[in-house]
Amino acid sequence: MAQNTDFLTSKLPTKLQHNFVLNPITALAFYFYPSPDSPRVFVLAAEDTWLKIYDVATSRLVSQIKVFYSQPIHGLYVSPQLPPPLSSSTSASASAAGEDDDEPRVLIWGANSVAVIPQSTVDKLVRGGESSDVDLVKVKEQKAADWIYDGILFRRGSNGKAGVQGALVTAHNEVVPLFIGNDSQMTFGPLTSPSRPILYSANLCLLDDENAILVAGGTVFGEIVVWKYYLDGRGEAKKFYEVLYVFTGHEGSIFGVSISPEIYLSSGGGGGGEKIRLLASCSDDRTVRIWDITDSPKELTGTGGALANGHGENDHSRTTLAEARETGFGGTNNSEVKLENQNDKARCLAVAMGHVSRIWQVRFTGRTQHTDGSPIEVHSFGEDATRQRWDLTLDQAKWREALERGYGGEQDTAGSFGTLRNCGIVSCHNGKNMWSTAVSGGDGLPTLIATGGADGKITMAGDQAVVKGAETYGDIDVTLTVEDVMKVAEGVEEDSTAPVEGQKKNTTKNGFQRYAFLSENTLLATTSSGRLLHGTVGEGLTWKNVHLSETVLADLKSYYVVKSPVEGTAILGSSSGKVYLFLEDGQEIKELHTFPGKISDILLIESAQETLHKDQPGAWTVIITVLGLDHALLMTFDPSTSSVTIDPRKIHLSSDDVSPFIATAAAFCGSKLILGSRVGAVAVYKSTSDDAYTLDYSRKDTRTKDAVTCIVPLPGSSTSFLTGCRDGRYRIYTLTSTPDSATLHLQHEISPPLGMIEGARFTKTSSTGIDLIIHGFRGKNFVVWSESTRQELTTVECGGGHRAFDVVFPSSGHSPAGPLRFVFTKASALRFYSQSSPPLRTLKEGGHGRELRAVAASYSHCRQQVGRYLATAAEDTTIRLWQYRDSDSPAEKKKEITERGFKPLAILEKHSAGIQAMKWFGESHLLSSAGNEEFFVWRITKLESEYEALAVVCESQYPDRSADGDLRIVDFDVQQAWGDDDDDGQAMMLISLALSNSTLKSYLYSTETQQWRLLAEGRYTGACLTQIRHLRVAGAGGDIQALTASTDGHMAVWSAAAVSSTSTTETEKAEYQMVALAKVHQSSIKGLDLSSPRSSSSGQSWLVITGGDDNAVHFTNLQYASADNTYKVLSRSRVKDAHAAGVTGICTVREAGEAVEVASISNDQRVKLWRAVWKEGSEEPVKVTLLDNQYSSVADAGDVEVIKQGRLMVGGVGMEVWDFGG
Repeated sequence: MAQNTDFLTSKLPTKLQHNFVLNPITALAFYFYPSPDSPRVFVLAAEDTWLKIYDVATSRLVSQIKVFYSQPIHGLYVSPQLPPPLSSSTSASASAAGEDDDEPRVLIWGANSVAVIPQSTVDKLVRGGESSDVDLVKVKEQKAADWIYDGILFRRGSNGKAGVQGALVTAHNEVVPLFIGNDSQMTFGPLTSPSRPILYSANLCLLDDENAILVAGGTVFGEIVVWKYYLDGRGEAKKFYEVLYVFTGHEGSIFGVSISPEIYLSSGGGGGGEKIRLLASCSDDRTVRIWDITDSPKELTGTGGALANGHGENDHSRTTLAEARETGFGGTNNSEVKLENQNDKARCLAVAMGHVSRIWQVRFTGRTQHTDGSPIEVHSFGEDATRQRWDLTLDQAKWREALERGYGGEQDTAGSFGTLRNCGIVSCHNGKNMWSTAVSGGDGLPTLIATGGADGKITMAGDQAVVKGAETYGDIDVTLTVEDVMKVAEGVEEDSTAPVEGQKKNTTKNGFQRYAFLSENTLLATTSSGRLLHGTVGEGLTWKNVHLSETVLADLKSYYVVKSPVEGTAILGSSSGKVYLFLEDGQEIKELHTFPGKISDILLIESAQETLHKDQPGAWTVIITVLGLDHALLMTFDPSTSSVTIDPRKIHLSSDDVSPFIATAAAFCGSKLILGSRVGAVAVYKSTSDDAYTLDYSRKDTRTKDAVTCIVPLPGSSTSFLTGCRDGRYRIYTLTSTPDSATLHLQHEISPPLGMIEGARFTKTSSTGIDLIIHGFRGKNFVVWSESTRQELTTVECGGGHRAFDVVFPSSGHSPAGPLRFVFTKASALRFYSQSSPPLRTLKEGGHGRELRAVAASYSHCRQQVGRYLATAAEDTTIRLWQYRDSDSPAEKKKEITERGFKPLAILEKHSAGIQAMKWFGESHLLSSAGNEEFFVWRITKLESEYEALAVVCESQYPDRSADGDLRIVDFDVQQAWGDDDDDGQAMMLISLALSNSTLKSYLYSTETQQWRLLAEGRYTGACLTQIRHLRVAGAGGDIQALTASTDGHMAVWSAAAVSSTSTTETEKAEYQMVALAKVHQSSIKGLDLSSPRSSSSGQSWLVITGGDDNAVHFTNLQYASADNTYKVLSRSRVKDAHAAGVTGICTVREAGEAVEVASISNDQRVKLWRAVWKEGSEEPVKVTLLDNQYSSVADAGDVEVIKQGRLMVGGVGMEVWDFGG
């Protein structure tokens, strides 16, 4: 039997030190710090127990402070009153001012924990300063009586009770006044509430003119209670409240409520405007509703239905309202709504449905002046991780009439007083859930919007300054018909819109056909009547009609191709075989050459003009394909001599994979010509001695017949290039060639969130080095995507990808991502879209949007190095590859490692079910398993280029899927099979799988041939398997012995007899036999790890460490006797109640002598470090000591792994890194 070990807490100093955290952002607020020019804007962000401060202008983490011990922060409130501006000479004196003037400035809460930070501390934090100064800042955590949903602060003396400086609202609709001393010590006043329903949301608003707080509470059961709490205790009563409204209409729980400031509308009679106060709400029912909470004239005269507590005529109403609705949706007998509130539901001014799932929050922008009739801006934030903007337009005449009669008329129906128009959807985060938002703005102030998600990312949007390098890119969105353009274009003759000779009048609609940007500020548009229109972008669009002769006009009328090979130049190909040149300087067109047939396409050669024309500056070359010809031709134009040269070397269009080969993209890779085809093939051509380009190699990796749309050489590489395809994938190939042959190796294959890829470019950035920008179409939208930051830079609804379009980006090599111009045809009209900056930018990088389930670190046997690459896998079915950047410099740790400890390298999105396990094989391969019998072998390659990203391709997958394919591969182990370790990836793997049907299988896999061979198979009949590890693998053709753990608390040792051959082509297999079985837990085993084997003359021994659902950690001394090939459990030690919840992860972190140090994680959000001392071959119980016990910020922990020497990583809802020494 296992022995319950009485362990002693070690008196050694703390062994675990917090190093890094990437957790959901649970609260956000803006802070404006005064400066001589303009206020500096900071974002205050809550990440678990930490308050972090970011400079919006630089995206830099300025400082951070731990607020609560073990309670995540849920809310922030920044007092809006700004102190007098501080100059550099007065900052110090202001900080040293008397404590009496040190106002509370930031209110922080989480669950029932509350804290305040005074002005002097906030100023110290936003100024940064010495790290020691920030480390000395301490925050007092205090406990309220109930869960807090919202809070508010106000200046001393700004209300009737000078001691009251704030208020909280609880989950039971109670207001708690705050009394704050000079030392930030809080005293909570008495709770006040008109009723105690269960709330899911609440919002407070200070009414200065009434010395009151306006309270809005959204209940669990779909109602909204709006009431006032009076600070001065109006009347003789010590407490006083007044219920204003109880709103019904939502069909689900109220997740968000927001009270607007008083908004001034146009008076309709030329006066100064009328005031209205609104309430916005959002719900489980996916609707946004706007309510009027303005005091109506009837209520102001005392004839309304407001309910008050105190003494007098409203006692009966107070009593009936106090019967709180506590369960269920439905009738008035169980509702906050009483007779006096029956008309309140008519105060719903507008309602709209948005988002694809629940809406968490809704916010007004803070602007109050709408006397010009402009719409009121509202933003909603949802579980789908999107932000949606709404414009509220009111029917003011109808609203005024309803307000006058207290919304009591039969014609006053909910949602009939205005409209909510959706003005845009922006995807802000990965995965699910946007947990925090902040919106700042007002009259004459920029609107700023910050969002924080479950992925740990913070995004910024709103009226931001134009990014540097995009000053000429204005925000333009116009739609024009040909007739619109012809009316304003210069050089248009009176009869220019008339049909040309031979064309019947009004037979077809004259529309736009093709586009080509000649530069960032000019474009060429062609029409179906053959006309050319030259557009220039300034404050708007100005047009010139390009004069064409009747002959050219007739030639271009039926068909043409237009491309821009270099700035200021366009070439056009017609159905007659003629190629024309348009030079922007001369505004004229001339014929260059005539080919023997219809011009099928003109292919631009990516990034090769300077290389091809070293001796001809300014010259350019394109590839001409002609319908009916089996070859393409290279055409070169030299502007210095205005001469055209047709290369005599014909490009013979052929391929081993497709016939006929229709070229759609081209590039040079060294001396080789690379062509992409209409059906997805990529071909390599070489120049031969007989003056021709002939096929050297071809391959087709697409599974569909979609065209290759672009070929882009990788920066800094002469052998690697990227291809984009309309199947939605981009691929990176490496070319290896000899004088006699060439081969393309697929290194990378990824699907970004685009349905069709149309183009790609590499751009240098200051933060990430080189960014890969991809553009294409997804559904009806044109999308520009940053692969490095995983962010949409542009989303334009255009109708889909089957249309004429062109796009241009800043030409500077160091230009920022975001500015662009996009022109396309929709319904024969031209739409021109220009943006100066992306709709949002990332203030702080994030990670997975769902819970992590597996963490793995690579290991190089050659360098004896662990953790060069990291992999994390989550419930969102994605795998992310990272590089952990460590530093021994304290300053570097504070400024860089805290926020940029993980550099993203790649994202793998092939799994369709939840990922179960993941392990590295050296540094060359990553293996992952999931539901639906998904098991993938990923080949990892470091690209030899300036683009710092890992190349990843799925090399192989599990070959023996069952007929239903519904099993989970719950765990696996992998090691080198019968040979020396090989970091280059050319090796044989031994892979053992544990499946959800209690089957274990071992395979031999060749990384060279990608072939699998089943070596052994067995079945555990007691329960489901949860873990598997290799114990011993004899030499080539030897026995395989494995250890498994299961849901019945047992661990078992299995042995499979030797197989006769190690070839992957053999079919012989062995049967696993159970040779040992031990009960170590009362229920399911969730974590398993082994010490390194200790060898002796009699055999080997391992210390097996397990963690289970019974909250215990178990240590087992397992011995293998080589004499009789048997296993025996020598001793067992069990730490009962090692955690307060199930142990979900176990990891051996260090071994020294007879001691093994082990880390354990649990759903109790504790990470513990243990030391186990055991003797090989001894039956003495394992001696276990608890070295450390720390709060973990990661909820629902799923895995723990040593990621570097002395570094431990925990993954779950977020991820964190701990130092354990080393």
